[in-house]
Amino acid sequence: MDQTSFKVVQYDIEVLRDIISETYTPKFGTVEAKLHAIYFETYLKEIQAYTIIVEYSYIDRDYLDDYASYYVKCFHDYNRKCTRIHFFDIVFTEDDFFGALSGNNREFVDRLRDSYLGFIVVKPLPKTILGRTCLKTYPTDGKRDFPVTRKYDVNLYGIKLSVKSLAFQEQDQVVAACATSALWSAFHGTGVLFHHTIPTPIEITKAATNNFLAEKRNLPNKGLTIEQMAQAIRAVGLEPFSINIESQYFLKSTIYSYLRGKVPVILVVELAELSEGQYEFLGWHGVTVTGYCVEEIMPSPFLETNFLLRASTINKIYAHDDQVGPFARMEFDGVPINYIVGGETKTEPSISTSWLDKKNTIGNVRAVPRAVIVPLYNKIRIPFELIHDVIVDFNSLIGPITLHFLGKEILWDIFLSDVNSFKCSMHENVNIEPSHRMEIVTENLPRFVWRSQCLLENEPVFELIFDATDIEQGNIFIRAIKYNEVFYNFIIELLKQYSVTSLTYGRLASPVFEWLLKQ
Repeated sequence: MDQTSFKVVQYDIEVLRDIISETYTPKFGTVEAKLHAIYFETYLKEIQAYTIIVEYSYIDRDYLDDYASYYVKCFHDYNRKCTRIHFFDIVFTEDDFFGALSGNNREFVDRLRDSYLGFIVVKPLPKTILGRTCLKTYPTDGKRDFPVTRKYDVNLYGIKLSVKSLAFQEQDQVVAACATSALWSAFHGTGVLFHHTIPTPIEITKAATNNFLAEKRNLPNKGLTIEQMAQAIRAVGLEPFSINIESQYFLKSTIYSYLRGKVPVILVVELAELSEGQYEFLGWHGVTVTGYCVEEIMPSPFLETNFLLRASTINKIYAHDDQVGPFARMEFDGVPINYIVGGETKTEPSISTSWLDKKNTIGNVRAVPRAVIVPLYNKIRIPFELIHDVIVDFNSLIGPITLHFLGKEILWDIFLSDVNSFKCSMHENVNIEPSHRMEIVTENLPRFVWRSQCLLENEPVFELIFDATDIEQGNIFIRAIKYNEVFYNFIIELLKQYSVTSLTYGRLASPVFEWLLKQ
């Protein structure tokens, strides 16, 4: 092997910057000035990177497609080969790696596999140099969760490695834009979940703009509208489910319910920068939400009800932000933004970002959520909001009963699931009586279900299952599941004290009550 095809160095952020700069000599100051450089310094420290393997002359499919469609036609002779930088959380030398490649150190190969943190592809472009990036997530601590990550297999000179992540890349302002990058990351999740091909950035941009009258050139592309993003989602065989954000409660609960089902969510925000005590809007921006962090607290009731939802305790989300980096933190810190419209001061809730302001300071650019777009399999027809409203109605009766007789408040956990994951969880749950488990796992169920878990003192006591593939006017309730038989029977007996009419007439939850009364 040509020794110049790779090198092994100890990780340091300055070393990483030098590797990127010396490889392609981007515009002066590009690497140092990028927010990504600041972000990756913190991120790689967090996941404990110690050693780098630099793989030169790497062919990346996504960049090669962009290159063939656009860059090869440029007068300037752009390179078609990239550099791939691999990270490990152990210290080793180039001699150690030579031993692994020669087959003389099998034990070290196993150590490489166990310590692999992922990779960054560096593109040979003047400015937008960060290509496909798959890095290990932040450590989970019981509060943070990244449900949409998937396994990426990596072949490093014949050594098989893998990392659990979701692909990220920087916005390419020629063949792609922030919305394209957000869609590309989302498709890396839905491609595995819903079994569709994963398009390259230029394929996404073309699909998004093909059926729209050209007010501007498709290439170079500076941004996609929500309608164009929806068109790109349809192009891979999925249906775009778009929701305007009216409250942080529904933003949190919508994000949580679909992420738990392994479906990435695209969040569309309007960025605002603090300037002289007032915020000025900078423009719209799209990110792919990949994870969340929940606080271990009891949530506030929904509106004027006694309904408590676990998702409302989310205090942070993690998003692939092409201008910041992968799994970038956005915090629900309760800070509103104030801005002037027509001489009047208006206030809106916002979430924090890691963007740099005009003075290269982090903390002064905030995001106002405007919409979420969920790329869904076309048979997932029942939205989260309908299930939420059914459970609110159901809880309006059993919540006060439980509080009165047991002195405890009910907490609800609502999320989407595919049927295989659901049945696997039934097998793993030791609190389900064996015959009841057999009944559940052998029952014919739709491919996707909504799960609504009722929790007492943070432990599930029973669960209500709904068909996610039915039509809204259909009977979407499927069955209940008992985790705590004493509590379940307690609820059944209390319901029998009410008249059937009061439980079933004109209520969203009437199918649930009818089913329970037959038990």
